[in-house]
Amino acid sequence: METREFKPYLVLIILLAAASIAYALTVSYEISSVAGIEVRLPHRIGEWQGNELRYCQNPDHRQEYTAENLEDPDTCPECGFEMSGMSYWERQILPDDTVILKKRYQHPSQEVVLASIVLSGAERSSIHRPEVCLQGQNQRITGSRVISIPLEGRDDLDVMVLTLRRTVPGPNNTTHEFLTYYAYWFVGKGRETPHHIQRMIWMGFDSIFNRVAHRWAYIAVSGARVDHEDETYLDQIRQFVSEFYPEMVMN
Repeated sequence: METREFKPYLVLIILLAAASIAYALTVSYEISSVAGIEVRLPHRIGEWQGNELRYCQNPDHRQEYTAENLEDPDTCPECGFEMSGMSYWERQILPDDTVILKKRYQHPSQEVVLASIVLSGAERSSIHRPEVCLQGQNQRITGSRVISIPLEGRDDLDVMVLTLRRTVPGPNNTTHEFLTYYAYWFVGKGRETPHHIQRMIWMGFDSIFNRVAHRWAYIAVSGARVDHEDETYLDQIRQFVSEFYPEMVMN
């Protein structure tokens, strides 16, 4: 279908989403504590060994640490300030009941993947399009696509994959380029989607017709890319997520 033919459908979807959300704000509904996933990051996923990330909350320090290198994961070893699973800036801008978990996973081949879960609180404003936070600070999104990941015993999982490029100033007016990827999908009670607009429509539907607001989460996996043309990182995403996903399923 050509772009011009798709536009009326896109406009209709946006209008329906806006109407649903607007109406949802005018009716009473129950705020559910159900997350739809297991809110945890396993210590091990297949051959991948995980290590929790902790962040100093001192505004003048804000260092990142791995839990295995800390005697006390709740206290910064350098300045004595409180430590958290959120970065300093995440904690400043997100509602207090937002839950964020992050772990760095390393494979015996020395490949490294960062996995994270962001779970909304009562305000439901913790969850947004990740693209909003990823751009800036000398970083920009260079591409996006949805890939399907085969999973045993169920339909394929659709995941949004963003490619990013970050430039960092170097000595003598030089710059260094870092290429990464960021793959994510949204999860609600009994629902999954890689699309923010689909999530918003479902939120509006549940608020209007089911009179309930479920807790939504987004799960993300990120890592490095070799160069602009290489796409082996897609194999890394598929392999990691296929082992990671069963750990997220609620029993």
